[in-house]
Amino acid sequence: MTATFTLRQQLRCTPEAAWHLLTDPDQMCRWSSAPISLISPGPHDRPDTAGALRKVTLPGGRVRLREVVEHTEFPRVFRYRVYSGGPLLLDHRGEQRIVAVPGGVEIRWRVDMSLFPPPLSHVMARRIRQEVRRSLEVMATLVDDPTTPASFPASPPPSSAADLDDLVSTALEIRGLQQKIADEWAGADDPKQWFARVYQYVTETMIDAATGPLDLGLDHPDWVLALIPVFHEYYARNLDAYRDGGDVEEPWQVAWSTCEIVDPDKPHLPVMKGLLAGVSAHIDADLPRALAQLHRQRYPERDLREFRPDYLRLAPVFTLASDRLLADLPRSHKPWWTGLAGRLNPQMRDALLARNGYDVARHRVRAFDRAVGLLSTT
Repeated sequence: MTATFTLRQQLRCTPEAAWHLLTDPDQMCRWSSAPISLISPGPHDRPDTAGALRKVTLPGGRVRLREVVEHTEFPRVFRYRVYSGGPLLLDHRGEQRIVAVPGGVEIRWRVDMSLFPPPLSHVMARRIRQEVRRSLEVMATLVDDPTTPASFPASPPPSSAADLDDLVSTALEIRGLQQKIADEWAGADDPKQWFARVYQYVTETMIDAATGPLDLGLDHPDWVLALIPVFHEYYARNLDAYRDGGDVEEPWQVAWSTCEIVDPDKPHLPVMKGLLAGVSAHIDADLPRALAQLHRQRYPERDLREFRPDYLRLAPVFTLASDRLLADLPRSHKPWWTGLAGRLNPQMRDALLARNGYDVARHRVRAFDRAVGLLSTT
């Protein structure tokens, strides 16, 4: 159940000045009842380009939302989405349109949100609507401020999809290799099969997201597909070294050795620890390097932060892959609470895993920041 509202406010100013008021966190804090701070700038080190991250502290200070700027068309359209707001918030998106009218502009601000349980969506929407209404009224009193924005950078060129078929073919080949690994270990009743299988499921779900069966609203499906063989390179190299007694990077040494532990009394414990160790090796060790490597090889003229909205849109991939693996696991190999939490709200299960093991969402955000840092030093 999604709750939606749209508010309008006329301002006596230019579209450029309205844009500045609407999208710059320093300006926003002058009129918003919810303080806004910049977490990380987007391309050109700006707060108003797609890929910027910001934090919103709701009135009272107890609830903090983290937003990513997903799309901009200066000075007309600005879209954002909450990517972190707690397990009860399923989705929260906003679109601000600046429309020229006689004597100035009209702000048209649409918000869509869904929470768990569903009736909570409309309760929270009413509260947030009241706050946004008050904030817009305060904004209207600030338009006489002569502050104007700096020139806005040109929009980045769209990604080329000319070689999408080749990227899909390569990704499917990688998926086949990963499936073969998982099948071999399953046939030998090797406990490493469970992480190998979830890795395969992540790849399959990324392919679905890039090719259409899973609609995540991606802007750069070529980028998502091109990541798959780069990820696999790190995974396969360390796996081959582990099998052959070679030089294995420490995170993967820990992951594979943990996956091999067997506990007859509590069989779910080593399975979950092995899965989390493998996820940690992938996200903390491989992901920053893979993102930076792909960028140098394929997108050297672009700013990696342009791809951050798609990177964050991929978050459901890990939940969906986990759901598939949980369906495969014998009942004895999974914690008792996973089924209950999943039936109520999959994000609740993810939150419990984050609290008791490894916070995938938080570590993914950090991994992207590390990739940006790696590129800035070269």
